[in-house]
Amino acid sequence: MNPRPGPGLRQALLATLMASLLAGGLASCGGGGNGSAFMAPPPAAATPQPPATGGGSTNPIDPIDPTGQTPVELKLTTLSSRPDLVSGGDTLVEVEVPNDLKAADVKVLSNGNDVTAMLEASTDGRKLRGLVSGLAVGANKLVAQVGPDKAYGELAVTNHPITGPMFSGPQLSPFECRTSESGLGAPLDASCSVNTRLEWFYFTSAGVRQSLTDPFGPRPADIANATTIDGKTVPFIVRVESGTINRSIYRIAVLDDPAVPGQLNSAGWNRRVVFRFGESTAAQYNQGSNSVTDAFKSDAVDQQSIKALERGFAYVVSTLNINKVNVNDVVAAETATMIREHIAKTYGVPRWMVGMGGSGGAIQQMLIAQNYPGILDGIMPDAAFPDVFGTAMAVSDCRLLNRYFAANPASSGARKAFEGHMNTVCANWDAGNGNAILATNGAVSPACGLNDSSKVYNTLTNPAGARCTVYDINVNSLGRDPATGFVRRPLDNVGVQYGLDGLRKGLITATQFLDLNENIGGYDADGNIVKPQRTVADAEGLTRAYELGRIGSGSGGLATVPILSVHPYAEPGGDIHTIYNDIKIREQLMKANGRADNQVIWLFPNPQLAQVIGKPAQVLPLSLLLRDLMLTRLTLMTTWLDGITADPAALTADKVALYKPADAVDSCWDVNDGTRYKEVATLNGSGMCNTLYPKTPAPRMVAGGPASDDVLKCELKPLDDADYAPVVLTGPEKLRLQGIFAQGVCDFGKPGVGQAKLKGTWLKY
Repeated sequence: MNPRPGPGLRQALLATLMASLLAGGLASCGGGGNGSAFMAPPPAAATPQPPATGGGSTNPIDPIDPTGQTPVELKLTTLSSRPDLVSGGDTLVEVEVPNDLKAADVKVLSNGNDVTAMLEASTDGRKLRGLVSGLAVGANKLVAQVGPDKAYGELAVTNHPITGPMFSGPQLSPFECRTSESGLGAPLDASCSVNTRLEWFYFTSAGVRQSLTDPFGPRPADIANATTIDGKTVPFIVRVESGTINRSIYRIAVLDDPAVPGQLNSAGWNRRVVFRFGESTAAQYNQGSNSVTDAFKSDAVDQQSIKALERGFAYVVSTLNINKVNVNDVVAAETATMIREHIAKTYGVPRWMVGMGGSGGAIQQMLIAQNYPGILDGIMPDAAFPDVFGTAMAVSDCRLLNRYFAANPASSGARKAFEGHMNTVCANWDAGNGNAILATNGAVSPACGLNDSSKVYNTLTNPAGARCTVYDINVNSLGRDPATGFVRRPLDNVGVQYGLDGLRKGLITATQFLDLNENIGGYDADGNIVKPQRTVADAEGLTRAYELGRIGSGSGGLATVPILSVHPYAEPGGDIHTIYNDIKIREQLMKANGRADNQVIWLFPNPQLAQVIGKPAQVLPLSLLLRDLMLTRLTLMTTWLDGITADPAALTADKVALYKPADAVDSCWDVNDGTRYKEVATLNGSGMCNTLYPKTPAPRMVAGGPASDDVLKCELKPLDDADYAPVVLTGPEKLRLQGIFAQGVCDFGKPGVGQAKLKGTWLKY
């Protein structure tokens, strides 16, 4: 079952779309070839499990007709998505008509059925555009022709159910619905679908949101106006569409001034989309929940959503684009592209779509941009991390270290020498996210986010149950170990000399160094701490993690996407969102591309920092400054993306740099007075920014790892006295060290085990 909007709603949405078509509002967002105006490139030739998909080019079946003449080629394209990634049974089609032919003479067929009436001619008569519906699930063939021999064109289209999947592989199971909890009623099917609904809200002149219970009736007297970035002034009325796509609950908010029932008016939409990605990290076997008012999600700090709506942006949230609900970035990418396709088919093709959101929401943006370029034209990550598995490595190290120090108390200085981070950061990682690698207890309760606890894995009673780790959620890309049936886990700490840098600098003694490394331990297959053995990664899982993009690499689409990152700083208070991650991302960009000028890092004092350092009076001014900063960032990103998308040239790193606004430069703001310092962000360099906000590295980095912090499992080398200089170990200490590291120690001068280049983008599973 593929639930769609009801007849009245569907008719209204189609009327809105056709009005946009006739007004010429469905211009391509730039680039695209291969039979599609969507920006994403074709799938990589080598995929883990490549399915048979439709092609994307306009290719006549027989370019020579029976009369012996060569017909003129008619070019068909899909405007709403790539032709091999159509969903929901319909696609927005365009036929280009050569100058010597008339649009009225073109006939369009879908699987042999005449669908010409579904398309309208453009005002210049050079194009036919329209929503072609009735597509079968799987392969479809669109044909455009004029007479038996004058012109011909063909396009292969692959249609997928609106419930998914398209390219993410077998869907997560078990899987529980949350439509009732989201105010959308009981699910209509096993895919947690609901009927689409529309609701209207307005903002008063005092800035208060109210429900508009009679959208087609008289306007409230206190309604405010909104002025868009295009200079349009419209009533500040927002329409929120709620529904399900790919088992995810979405909310799309946009300015609307409804006048006649059955006719929707999105004239206030500026053709740009802000897609907000959600926070945290967890392994949940459910749909996630939200409310219609999440389309207005904001707080006293930023108010980004409301301001974005007021300026004419469409604003989108989706439950499977919340990292604590769905930690599978392939499913997140799939959901985002299906929602973008839905917007194109029901509102009009967006000029561009930008991502925003912090922490786990930043992870989804980074990985979608890297692995599935073209879904997000720009990203605005807050408190960024580059990926899940690299972050899980740091978190798992922190859990081991925190548990060791709980049993063996040490000074804050000694802990920092091993942990890298400021005091309590590792403890907070352990408490807040350490369970993300534990098979029997996710980061939320009940385990795995399931209401039915009988579905959860248990070593003895339910060995085939749902396992609550971030790795198990990504089993389609990591694969399974045939010997155990468990996911191939790329987690390892063999040979890691925790605290090596601190030993060299005299921050810890040789005894402290040896004691901890001898007793730090590792994890068993279920994520339980075991001692004294270390964690051993699955070799194939390591290679897959790198090649298939589960690790941040700086490559793929990250080379050509504008990145405007804001990182509120509060590490002295134990904030886990450590700011070294921005430099980690930059190092990865540099390694992959030799440049990182598409990344801008803004470092800002989190209002919490003022309280931590004893300046509570600064909290409100900093909150207001941060709010204004977030809005300034959206304005800069708009300028950047408008320039890029207006230029028909191919998307390259040089093109991205060409349109970068002058004010889009690395900066930090002073916690004391809000002064801005424009300085290139570095890990340890001089300058006000590093003085005000010193960066603290992860445990692997103070164990000798690289600044890119992307080595999941190190190559090993024999022990060498020179590695500990100026410290000189005694004979007994050397013997003890040899016992701890009998296989050798990490050689971080070499790439990690299985550390391969990204296999490609738009991989299918």
